[in-house]
Amino acid sequence: MEVMEETDKLHSGITIFTPTYNRGYILGKLYESLCRQTCKKFEWLIVDDGSTDDTRTLVEGWILEAKIKIRYIYQVNAGKPSAHNTGVDHAKYQWFSCVDSDDYLTEDAIEKIMRQTDGLDVEIIGLLNARIHPDGSSITSWKKGTLDASLCDAYRVYGLLGDTMLIYRTDIIRKHHFPRFDGEKFVPEAYLYDQLDQEGKLRIYAEPIYVCEYLEDGMTTSMKTVNRKNPRGYEVYIKQRLWLDDRLKDRFSDSIRYVAIKKVIKDGRMVRDAVYPVLTLFAWGPGTVLYYRDYRSRMKDNQ
Repeated sequence: MEVMEETDKLHSGITIFTPTYNRGYILGKLYESLCRQTCKKFEWLIVDDGSTDDTRTLVEGWILEAKIKIRYIYQVNAGKPSAHNTGVDHAKYQWFSCVDSDDYLTEDAIEKIMRQTDGLDVEIIGLLNARIHPDGSSITSWKKGTLDASLCDAYRVYGLLGDTMLIYRTDIIRKHHFPRFDGEKFVPEAYLYDQLDQEGKLRIYAEPIYVCEYLEDGMTTSMKTVNRKNPRGYEVYIKQRLWLDDRLKDRFSDSIRYVAIKKVIKDGRMVRDAVYPVLTLFAWGPGTVLYYRDYRSRMKDNQ
């Protein structure tokens, strides 16, 4: 399938992008929630990252039902960041948001997003809304009301807590991609968000429109194991964060994480490769403790 040229005109509305891998058993919840949307100005773009279950058959059946606009792309298993790159390159609508295969939207989500984007200042590159559990309880904590801020500042300065729903301008997010490393399939999502923060601010509404279920086979429940198995991807994220940190306490905290992941890699160039070599030396002790607590013990458990 051909990637859409950047000069092609994007349609008004939003691309709901879903990366999926062997999630046929749960994907129907998201499909049903999209069929119930009170506003239909969206496409559902599914990137199947090498599923071996009945995902393709299910999606082809939904496409035939023609209740909503669905596009399906299959790729050899390469991990969520690769699937995200594919989704961004193929999106056809002005706005882009990732909704994971085990989650779903409230029936008025698209309507609210379209209302929020109407007349939005061009310097605002995206929106932030809240997530809730299926029982309606909050996942996202935000007490500031409507505010414009970078995602990093929202968490580190303004007190945002918990996972959120992020919606970005497609022309902006298309400028940024996750890197790939041989033998690895993951780079933290914050790697991309930190780059997008340099493009502009988010309009934070924090309306609860995204329903999230943290399943046992989900990535969120095993992030430390994921990072250990993909150390180069985690290292590139931490080094980028260090370049962007403008507070000493953040630089020190991230230097501790940098030391820990370098020990996972068993890279003797820890100080030589460091963004802040002197700070890395001070972080050596705490970083070693973090390595043994979060990584070394898990490595032994999996041997």
